[in-house]
Amino acid sequence: MHWNVFLVGSPTAFEILSPLVSFGENGSQRTRRTEVRRQLTKYLGGLSNRMTNKPLSHTSRSVVGRSLLLTDDAVTLEQLTLGLQKFAISVDACQDPVTAASLINTRKFEAIVVDLSLGEGVPGILERVRVSPSNQSSITFALIGPGEDSEWRAQCNFVIRKPLDERAMISTLRAALGLIIHDYRRYFRCPVIVPVVMSADKGEKIICEMMNISEGGLAVTTLAELNPGMEVTTEFVLPGETAGFELHGEICWCDKRSRAGLHFLSVSEDQKRRLQGWLSRKIEEGIPQPVARLFQQQSDHTNPSASDQE
Repeated sequence: MHWNVFLVGSPTAFEILSPLVSFGENGSQRTRRTEVRRQLTKYLGGLSNRMTNKPLSHTSRSVVGRSLLLTDDAVTLEQLTLGLQKFAISVDACQDPVTAASLINTRKFEAIVVDLSLGEGVPGILERVRVSPSNQSSITFALIGPGEDSEWRAQCNFVIRKPLDERAMISTLRAALGLIIHDYRRYFRCPVIVPVVMSADKGEKIICEMMNISEGGLAVTTLAELNPGMEVTTEFVLPGETAGFELHGEICWCDKRSRAGLHFLSVSEDQKRRLQGWLSRKIEEGIPQPVARLFQQQSDHTNPSASDQE
């Protein structure tokens, strides 16, 4: 079962997308989707007042990253969802390893939280994360219950104990924030419209318009015919930059709507530094001030890459 949790108009209003879900303290009550919305919104409204003095005003989509939360514990789900919201991180939640594996195969997550009490399915999930091209650098959290221990906790970057303690949970998320933002920046695609000139091997100039750019490549629209595997040199100037970029890349995909994607084959250190700086500024512009202050505080200290926050 997959619960997609996202903000829908206020920091304490959540929607659970599932035909039927189990809701209630004993996890046995079956409630239809509309009833789940009503009960969860009421519950999280009170929880929000206890956890945050001023909930973030961000209400549409995450600006720091996306997380996957694998647990069959409804209370833990609600508490962690609200805690992640405090740091402007969205949540995709599910309660079985099979669904989690499918999501890891098809989506990019900056943070992955795994409840180790789920037992035999856990090793497969952690291995799936390790070999995933998109998620192998994701920041991982192990959820461990009272008196529980597991050899698999060593494969996670952070440990969170159940039942959740609010202060300990927030402290752990704060410690992980810098790592999550760093991973988000690596895959962040910034929408931007600027002219791009491509030069193919034969020297002909191809006029394009950029749609988005990341550390690893860019997407364009063009009336010219481009084919996967074609190597080109791209020239463009990003908004706010005085110096232009000249990057060598390869067309990796194109469609019938005049769109194409390119991944960079070589980037000089100077251009890499300037591109990373430009993308970082764009990310920071969209981060709510409370999260930006937390990130700045964390950046002033050494970020642990592997820690047991208990």
